Amino acid sequence: MRYRSSKAVLIVAVAYLAVIFALASGVFNAIIEGGRQGAASFILPTRSVQTIGETIVTTMILFMGMVGVFLVYRSGKATTLKTREALLASGFAITGMALILGFRLIDFKV
Repeated sequence: MRYRSSKAVLIVAVAYLAVIFALASGVFNAIIEGGRQGAASFILPTRSVQTIGETIVTTMILFMGMVGVFLVYRSGKATTLKTREALLASGFAITGMALILGFRLIDFKV
């Protein structure tokens, strides 16, 4: 029975994070303003309007950053030095890739 409750908590937590990240990515702006622009392009070259595709990409970038930070956090709880170093390096690499992708997306928009 305990396994079922922990699985339900995990599903609710992931859904909560998805909603928060979608809101942080600007889903309302994409619904309201992006629909007016049509399907002209995937990335609109303005900072005030975005498409649903941009919102999905930004949400995925936020999830990548969260995974990277989680790996850095887990490296502090690792028992062996080799595991700790691997988790730390991969966490910083994933977080760095998320930062680079986010900045590149902003660069395309400006």
